[in-house]
Amino acid sequence: MLARAAALLAVVVTLAGCGSGGDDASGARAAYVRALNSAQSGLASKFTKLGEKITPTSSAKQDQATLGAYETVVDSTVRQLRAIDPPSGLAVLHRRFVAQLTDYGSAVRTARDRIAGDDPRAILAAQGDLQASLQRTGRQLNATIEAINKTLKG
Repeated sequence: MLARAAALLAVVVTLAGCGSGGDDASGARAAYVRALNSAQSGLASKFTKLGEKITPTSSAKQDQATLGAYETVVDSTVRQLRAIDPPSGLAVLHRRFVAQLTDYGSAVRTARDRIAGDDPRAILAAQGDLQASLQRTGRQLNATIEAINKTLKG
């Protein structure tokens, strides 16, 4: 369940290209899309590798370590996204996107903390809460990406 939940985010973030155009504005927008897609691509590939480590037979301790690695990847991606200077008209959406990804990292951190014990019910509850949180985050990210794409296309 954790692997499926953690993978949800990796498949939702895709930005459409906006022509490479010759003017400064369209060039800045194209560079912005490339930077976001690069961050997402790195996130997705790392998530795919990490998702293979959470299995039905992995222990809570192993899952905790894997979720810790997810946190590290999310934190790194958030830092990368914060370094991007969005073009005119996209700053608010960019900040929203970064905040939503930050919230994802918080949900993973909370789940990791909650599976620390040996109580199977608590672990299952943490997994269910994480899955619900990630589904919500995925919907939010999709809506933000749709808004970014609409803004990019004018």
